[in-house]
Amino acid sequence: MKKYLTIVIALVTLQSAFSQVISETFSSGRLNRKQKIGIYKPEKYTDRQAYPLIVVLNAETLMEPVVSMVRYYEQFGEMPKCIVVGVYEPKQEDVTVVEEVGRPINESARFFEFVSAELVPYIQGKYPIADLKGVIASEEAGFLANYYMLAEKKPTFNMIVSLNPVALPRMGEEFSHALAAGVPNRLFYYMATADVENKVVYDKAIQFERAMRSAPVHESVEYHFVDFKGSSVNAAKLQGIAQALDMCFDIYKPIGGKEFKTQMETLETGIYEYLENKYNTIYKQLGVKKVPILNDVMATYTAINSSQDWESLKKLAKYVESNGYLKTAMPNFFLAEYYEKMGDDKKALKTYQKAYTEPNIDFITGDLINERITHLQATKRKSKRTKVVEPIEPAEEVAPAQEEQNPTDESNQN
Repeated sequence: MKKYLTIVIALVTLQSAFSQVISETFSSGRLNRKQKIGIYKPEKYTDRQAYPLIVVLNAETLMEPVVSMVRYYEQFGEMPKCIVVGVYEPKQEDVTVVEEVGRPINESARFFEFVSAELVPYIQGKYPIADLKGVIASEEAGFLANYYMLAEKKPTFNMIVSLNPVALPRMGEEFSHALAAGVPNRLFYYMATADVENKVVYDKAIQFERAMRSAPVHESVEYHFVDFKGSSVNAAKLQGIAQALDMCFDIYKPIGGKEFKTQMETLETGIYEYLENKYNTIYKQLGVKKVPILNDVMATYTAINSSQDWESLKKLAKYVESNGYLKTAMPNFFLAEYYEKMGDDKKALKTYQKAYTEPNIDFITGDLINERITHLQATKRKSKRTKVVEPIEPAEEVAPAQEEQNPTDESNQN
């Protein structure tokens, strides 16, 4: 938990990020009014790549911490660049689910549809949006966000973050059925609450969450509930935003020391496949095509050398060639080392020589490649000078043939 407190404190250094939020007035047919929204685009935005979308329903209080937190994680490469859209100051009746009905109705139904049928399609038409679409909300809106799980068709959001929701405990069982049924790909669900000066809302949230877990959660659902008991509501919201983003985008993070020691270093074979599966999962879960970063490639290379999984080294050489490292010495260096380990010095020497003419990257420098070339050339010259002379086996001594005497000869002599 200290980790998330540290991140929250660091938010003060990122206040300038909020200046990148552009305000718009959206004319909504569902709401029959103009609705203020804010749009955050990441630095170095380009139409040539897709971005996850995060919709914030309580933008007047949550937009700034969400944008700052997104920026914070982006800086360290722990989550992809995202587009964040905030809905400012919705009316109380827009986000309140009436207890007697237990469903969005009238104003709340119209607001619910405004988000899914108008706002999200509008943003998708304006920007390249990836498969991951999230919603973050608190209080009444935090509970309303849960209803996107109950959509009969494909859910609008596959990431739902519900902070301090004003919940209806009796609806928990219905949501448990949705969690048990699962989704075609993946649903990330996170709920957090706190009890300080918030006892009534806290107790209802606890009851609602218990009812939600009355049935086993489907394997396609990543479910998290955090009880920030002893914390204030505002502290829980800030920590909840940090924790939810950290958990949701965990697969996107660079390979760290713990992952390397527990997941990669223990492998004897198939080390390349671990890297490939990690990046395939990033694309499958987030809809983001991530170029393998140098940190992850080097971690894979280190694990390969440790286990001597040379077939993985050959595959890694081909993988980096087609995934961002073609114009560096890396692909040919890895391939040359593979040939060297396989004992094919001729191919190794030729491939190292190719790598020598290409740009350096990380530890793969001209000096290192030259050392490998010099070593192989010296080995080649030594093998030419040293001729192994096979000793000649002496021929077997053959006994002289004895003349056979003809019995008639002896009789003739007589």
